[in-house]
Amino acid sequence: MKFLLIATALNLQMTYPSEEVCQKALEQVKQNDPTAMCIPAGEDRLDHTLDRFLNLVQNLQSQSVK
Repeated sequence: MKFLLIATALNLQMTYPSEEVCQKALEQVKQNDPTAMCIPAGEDRLDHTLDRFLNLVQNLQSQSVK
């Protein structure tokens, strides 16, 4: 799951691939903005739609091979 680093003072909204990476960035940002935090970014609809489409294509290709 992707995590979002939000730092209000800097208007920073960066997305990180994991909570661990987000926490590492948070350590650096906290020096300038003590209100910064990491939260789950949620699922990106575009990524989800693309994944479903690619799975459909793979399923169709595997069925045509049989």
